[in-house]
Amino acid sequence: MTVNRRVILKSALGTVILLAGAGWGAIPAIAQSSTANKTLTWLSHVSYRNMNPASNYDQEIFVLGNVYETLFEYRDGNVQPKLAVSWERSSDAKTWTVKLRDGVKFHDGSALNSAAVKKSFEYVRDLGKGAGFLYAGLTNVDTPDALTAVFHFKEPIAFDLVAAGQYGAFVIAPSAIDKGDEWLSQGNAIGTGPYKLSQFQQGKLVVLDKFDDYWGGWKEGQYERVIHPYVAEPATRVQMIRSGEAGIAPVPSSQIEGLDGVSNVSVAIGPSWRTQFFYLNTQKYPTDNLKFRQALQHLWDYDAVIDGVFHGAAKKPEAPVASTLWGHGTYDLPSFDPAKALTLLEESGVPKKDWKVKALYTPTSQEASDAIQLFQANASAIGLEVELELEQVASTYMSKARAPETSGNLNAMIWWPAYATPSDFLVSAFHTEKKPAWNLSFYYNKDYDQRVDQAVKLEAADIKAATKAYIAAQDKLMEDAVAIFYAEPARINAYATAIKGMEEANNPAYEWLSIYNLRH
Repeated sequence: MTVNRRVILKSALGTVILLAGAGWGAIPAIAQSSTANKTLTWLSHVSYRNMNPASNYDQEIFVLGNVYETLFEYRDGNVQPKLAVSWERSSDAKTWTVKLRDGVKFHDGSALNSAAVKKSFEYVRDLGKGAGFLYAGLTNVDTPDALTAVFHFKEPIAFDLVAAGQYGAFVIAPSAIDKGDEWLSQGNAIGTGPYKLSQFQQGKLVVLDKFDDYWGGWKEGQYERVIHPYVAEPATRVQMIRSGEAGIAPVPSSQIEGLDGVSNVSVAIGPSWRTQFFYLNTQKYPTDNLKFRQALQHLWDYDAVIDGVFHGAAKKPEAPVASTLWGHGTYDLPSFDPAKALTLLEESGVPKKDWKVKALYTPTSQEASDAIQLFQANASAIGLEVELELEQVASTYMSKARAPETSGNLNAMIWWPAYATPSDFLVSAFHTEKKPAWNLSFYYNKDYDQRVDQAVKLEAADIKAATKAYIAAQDKLMEDAVAIFYAEPARINAYATAIKGMEEANNPAYEWLSIYNLRH
């Protein structure tokens, strides 16, 4: 008998001995635990490089969220206590007084106190990497007593939202900060989270172990060890889930139906704040032409991508900002209309001999790979040539996309916000930059910059006014055709049916799966 075990979220687990040459790459052997059901093998689809939470602004967050914690947590549309138990802001939103949770320990046994919090936030600010820009306006942190930290900012700030974020907000132990950026980057970690980072092999493996003195306590059935190897091939991850060699694995949407009939496997389709899109390079010929960019938007078959590529595990976007996040607009996306696209190409004035574009992308998202190939076929049908350039290494991809001479006319991106705000996306992805970090559209528009800057200033005190300003900024992005926004993808994890708590473990505000919430 087969059972459909697909779970829409609002194992034969056991510890496996991973051997090189076993069909999924050279993963170092891990000694098997004597109590196998207390160990979770959770596969990674990305290769981790930099494990310093103060400088990291990438996918390492998938695992770091189980090692470090934030002052506040964003859940169900509200900011809630985490390492802080209460907080107050001044009337001008420039001063925030935070009361810390008593009895919290770092992994090295030292106590969480106001001095540690001060050191951590000022370290992130002074290092100036990753999401450090969020704290550029932090002037100082006062510590009137061991459990009170008073944050002072130059300008109004929605500090409760910022410090509930997933980048730049983790509290790092003073002893780890003293060892420096390189020490942390190389896979050493001292946080307050439920798990210690006990082993890191760059690009290959992470091992987490239970932190016995975790302030949240431990209950029967929680996992004491997590083996988290990088397994690049989706088919291999699926094979390991089906065979019981792994407990959890992120899988492409194309694999969902094939797993429905496997009785010991379930699929969690969880909500997210992700936006998946292709930047349209506004400075590179021929996409420096507005009508040419609009033509490309009409060559994208949005419905076919949602239904046939994502297999329904994604939502068609309503706006540049994900519809699951406050502050998004509501627009009618350009329709798939090859005839209209052809008319726009002809009206653009670009000679037909120059109807050629390059699409730069990575294999991180199977859906993006499949979608851009469909786009290539649609474009070819009306005489537009699309060169596909796949870059296997994410860091190399970003280097190419950021450089005018190697950037694509289309550059792939999956975005999730650093904290619960549209500003992170609208500022980072499209605000004018002299040397683009994330603005891979190379979009430079003073009117847009002013609109989004106004919204950021309003955010601290007036969410309704900020929302209106954020929507005005999105109006400009839609008008200028700066990207093809084609999906709001769900987070898809195949997992052994014996695992409980997947819904609680998936919070759309954060990219990590909270292993602490799982039970075997």
